[in-house]
Amino acid sequence: MTSQGTVQLLARLGVNRSLGRPRVSDDNPFAEAQFKTLKYHPGFPRRLPDQDAAIAYCRSFFP
Repeated sequence: MTSQGTVQLLARLGVNRSLGRPRVSDDNPFAEAQFKTLKYHPGFPRRLPDQDAAIAYCRSFFP
């Protein structure tokens, strides 16, 4: 098993790093607003049984 640095992995995958606001969890206010809307929606389940259920719920919520 080999490992790569994060920067090299991102470059290999073609992902551009965002360095606008390092070490800040809410650097994308639009995505954060969507997740808050999802979390506080009356139909949001208290628990989801697994990752597949979470993905299915999110896909139905965000068309």
